[in-house]
Amino acid sequence: MGKASSGKRAVKAGGTRDHTVPQMYLRHFAQHVARRKYELKVRRLDRVDEPFPVTPSGIGAETGYYWGITGEGEPHHAVEELFTHLEGRAETVLKVVLEDPDWALTPKWPLDPAHRHALAWWMAAQILRTTRQRKRLAHRATKTPDIAALPLEVQKLAENNPHLRYILEQIVTLALTLQARPWALGFSDMCLLTSDTPVVIWNRPDDENQVRAAALSDIMLPLDPHRFLFLPGPAPQESDPRKRVDHLMHAEGAVGMALVEVIYDVADQFVVHHPQHDPWKHWKPTGPGQPKPWEGQTHPAPQYILEYDVFPPHRNIDRRWTIEHPPPRSPAV
Repeated sequence: MGKASSGKRAVKAGGTRDHTVPQMYLRHFAQHVARRKYELKVRRLDRVDEPFPVTPSGIGAETGYYWGITGEGEPHHAVEELFTHLEGRAETVLKVVLEDPDWALTPKWPLDPAHRHALAWWMAAQILRTTRQRKRLAHRATKTPDIAALPLEVQKLAENNPHLRYILEQIVTLALTLQARPWALGFSDMCLLTSDTPVVIWNRPDDENQVRAAALSDIMLPLDPHRFLFLPGPAPQESDPRKRVDHLMHAEGAVGMALVEVIYDVADQFVVHHPQHDPWKHWKPTGPGQPKPWEGQTHPAPQYILEYDVFPPHRNIDRRWTIEHPPPRSPAV
């Protein structure tokens, strides 16, 4: 077979293997074991006590997930290419946030407007692209708005897949909503995990109006085994004016465990964590997570309230605590 030209990809029968969770994001939770080789620990929700190793490219991918057909029968990857563009810009921002040589919480906080814009768009894409989102849409059979204003090529793609159509319609408004929120950069003493639903909308993960949910809810994005973004909702902002602007936070003790619980509760099929930063050493899931009506689950949804203090802007946490863990405290005599 000759080389693909004009930026098109070679496609095997049955579609392409498309990632629903970006590899570049998962690498931040992976152990670098060799040149260009990274390893994660994965726990599938139906066998959560049986972790196994995997590479970032080996998880969070489904055949033909973004595959649409034009009238001529050729595959299009407009949405996947959009995601690739957003991921490239977001990776630059994540390096700024996570790779300061001295400090766990980068002194370059708050982010400059261009970096904030890039990360908001990427976060919007992660909210909209998940397998959980697709199952929600299929279950509720949400009626989508008119897309007549979109290019004909994109319309054809979207008409073959309601999820892709939904992404194209919602991403601009959702990105602007996230960008307008106050952001907290946080450090967790507890080891964090992430999942196939990386951006966690607290208490409203399956709201029919995801833009409304993103405007009214606390939102969390784990960034690596000890750092995260947290967007406080209206209630925390009302009680503390310092949370109405970008700030820092330190999730100590039980607060970190609560963050892990919330992340776990919204996962669809699997969670992942760093092999050396295993939340299961100190934590186990408690109670049912967010119900999945598409799987016949009807139990009440857990509700979360997070109380935290704003971390003083003149203080910081040594970078070594992003990879080292303090020894366990001696039991009281």
